[in-house]
Formats: sequence, structure tokens, C-alpha cells
Amino acid sequence: MQTDDVLAFLDQHPDFLAHHAERLGLKPGGAPQDRVVVSLAERQMLDLKDRNRQLESRLQQLIRHSEANDRIIASAHQLALTLQACLSLQDVLNALPACFAEHFKLKRVALRLWHPAAESAGPAYDARSEVAALARNLSAPYCGPYVNDDVLAWFPAAPVLQSFAQLALRDGKGQAFGLLALASDDPQRFTFDMHTHYLAQIGEQVSAVLIRVLEAQ
Repeated sequence: MQTDDVLAFLDQHPDFLAHHAERLGLKPGGAPQDRVVVSLAERQMLDLKDRNRQLESRLQQLIRHSEANDRIIASAHQLALTLQACLSLQDVLNALPACFAEHFKLKRVALRLWHPAAESAGPAYDARSEVAALARNLSAPYCGPYVNDDVLAWFPAAPVLQSFAQLALRDGKGQAFGLLALASDDPQRFTFDMHTHYLAQIGEQVSAVLIRVLEAQ
């Protein structure tokens, strides 16, 4: 008798194992810790229920990710509209913190520029080579719990910041002329393993408007 024949027989006689449990060394029913004999059909139904629970969990996870992406896209759209309305460097400097606070719920935003036309930016102008070198070395937005002391000094001492994002700002030739830093007291806000696609787009938007207003001065 082949395996398929045995399985077919058990399908046709679902109570066979229960009726011959003692002969086969099994214990039908009994204490909770004892093995309970169930029919093949019941076993298959339990497997299907388990798979269904896994699929439902995966679906809920996908829905949460989709909703989070929708919120990011909507916030990025509002940022783009705000930046388009900026006519001067000071407009941009005023708009960025307010926009990130309102639409991204981020209250810790710092911008540093070393473009020659940005000397009027006050504290946002920083021509030190250390910061410029940091931005040049960023091939993609950095996310994680660490920043160097220079960047950390851009933020107030409280609350204690536990995650950061750093976006290099580049001109049309790919040359870095600034650095945008975002910070949060939530350690999960910016993590090493997060996707940086939307952050990269935000960096491009901020870069484009800054180049526009700087070159217009």
C-alpha cells in the first residue's frame, strides 16, 4: 500500500485513528497535556485557520504601511506647496521649521548653508569645512541614533534626542551647499533600516527652492 492509499483511506474513514488509538499507542482525549487524536480533515482545517490568521496579520501590516505612506505623501505635498510660495531666503528659513512641525510633527529641524549667496542667513550660514565634508560624503539621507557633535550642537539640550535624519542639499551640478538635519526624541522615528526614498525627495525639494532664492539674490 502506497502513502497516497493510506491518506485516501484516512480521508474516507476520519474516525479510524480515534477508534484504534490504544492499539497505535495514542490517547484520545484525556488530560490537556496528552495527545488528542483528530481526523485528517480537522487537522487540515486547523492548518487553514492558522494560515488565514497569518494572512490577516500580513494584510493588516500592509494596510498600516500604506496608510503611513499616504500620510507622508500628503505631508510632502504640503511642504512642496509651502516651498513654492517662498520668494526669499528668509521665507525659506521661516517656512521650514513651521512646515515640519505642522505636517510632519517634527519640532527639531536645523539647516546649515555654505553657499556664497547664503551669508545673510545668519546662524544658518556655516562655512566650516567639517560640515561641508559631512554633506559631501552623504550619498543618501542618513538615518540613525548618532550624529557628530557639530550637528548635535544645532539643537537644544532638551529633550534628549534619540534619532536623526541628515539630508545633503545639492545644486544642479550635484555639489553639496547645505545640510538639513531632522531630530526626534523617539528612537524609532529615524532608524538605520528605514527606507529613505521620501527623505531623498524632500531633500531635492528643499535644495531646489534654496537654489532658486539664492541665485535670485
